[in-house]
Amino acid sequence: MMRRTDSTKFGKISRRKVLATTGVAGATGLAGCSSISSDDSDGGTVNQQNEDISIRYIPHGAPGQDPFWEAQDTGWSNAISQLGVDGAYQAPGSSSDFTQQVSNVETAIDSGVDAIALTLPDPPLFQEALQRAGENGIYTIVTNVTEQSYLSEGTQSMPYSGYVGQNEAAVGEALASNTLPLFTEKTGSTPERAVILNHDPGLSSLELRQGGIETVLDNENIPYDSIEVPAGDPSGVISRLASYRSSNPNVGLTFTLGPTAGNPAVDYITNEGLENELYHAGVDISEKQATGLREGYNLSQVIQQPALQAYLAAHYLVTHLRSGILAPRHTPTGPTFITADNVDAVQRQIDTFGVA
Repeated sequence: MMRRTDSTKFGKISRRKVLATTGVAGATGLAGCSSISSDDSDGGTVNQQNEDISIRYIPHGAPGQDPFWEAQDTGWSNAISQLGVDGAYQAPGSSSDFTQQVSNVETAIDSGVDAIALTLPDPPLFQEALQRAGENGIYTIVTNVTEQSYLSEGTQSMPYSGYVGQNEAAVGEALASNTLPLFTEKTGSTPERAVILNHDPGLSSLELRQGGIETVLDNENIPYDSIEVPAGDPSGVISRLASYRSSNPNVGLTFTLGPTAGNPAVDYITNEGLENELYHAGVDISEKQATGLREGYNLSQVIQQPALQAYLAAHYLVTHLRSGILAPRHTPTGPTFITADNVDAVQRQIDTFGVA
């Protein structure tokens, strides 16, 4: 592993002439800016303006399959519209198709873009592509999920110049350790059993979240199971949870790792009238989960503000290309703990982007 240095170690800062310094709209413009869009030949949504800067956002999630990535798409589009550059959000055809994601990175390099933001759900797969990006002077930053060594030790195995997102290793422990006292306050005892629903097993960020929850449950001697549920299939999530509860009627607490499992879990609780028997805690927050917090059967959520991740990524890329400004090494957008006491503080974000 190499220790992080300035990105100039891996190539010149930009392949194009750095443009004159200009003002950039602040984060206050995130919600409520329209975008100018057209179709991109590589399948992304392009916001084309006049300035000769071309950037790409290449995540592992598909907006049409997960509200989290819908929020990211909107945050990116708002930033691109404000900045007045050529920028495309290029997602794979299906979430967690890492092979296509790597291919999208290679295509962006070949097309001559100036800068790239991307997620690193399986870092070793991206080493060759990002090394080539660095050799071509393409400024690169990472969002949403990165190498854990980058956060814990300050080392990285490929060239990128900053990370925008939360430290996933802290998320699960924060969620579980803060939720268990709320459960005890609500019911008078700790859970007899808990269950963790993983909608994308093998994804590094979810494995870290799940591992943190399991550590807390182990330390508290609370029995639990971790089960796989189908992403993009709400009825399948409900069926899997219902089947688990049928075999384990003493389960009192359900943890989910994202809204694709969290929304169906909340629906299951309300559809079956289990508001006083089965409680929920999850990662990221939707309108359904916010309602559950206010009504008491959803105990807590940990959020990371996905729209902000993509929005800041676009601004960091463009301010670097225009002005030579380096992105911060780590810009944390979470984790933030949300309960019934502070859910109103993020309601506008939920209303604007669908997920916070």
